[in-house]
Amino acid sequence: MARTLPQPTIDSITMTTVLAALADPVRRSLMRALYLNAGPVDCAIAAETVEVSAPTVSHHWRVLREAGLTTTVVNGRRRTISVREDDLEIRFPGLLKAVLDPDDEPAQA
Repeated sequence: MARTLPQPTIDSITMTTVLAALADPVRRSLMRALYLNAGPVDCAIAAETVEVSAPTVSHHWRVLREAGLTTTVVNGRRRTISVREDDLEIRFPGLLKAVLDPDDEPAQA
């Protein structure tokens, strides 16, 4: 039976917490991969884009979920993660696009 892990309500998501979570380059990379995928992703598959240990990836997923950026659904041993895009657009319009859109990345010199 699937269950959703605890996450903050829309009203309790704060800009400070969201930006702090996205300040880490690994978490920003994980979020960008989820954001561009547009659907629930198995957390192990999404984590293949970063080169950190499994416990570290688990920590990053927890930080993102507790900041209100993602939803995690557990079904047996499988966890799927998705971006709370609609909730974040209501709370902070345009934030995800501004932070995660690869077209808005500054050019590397």
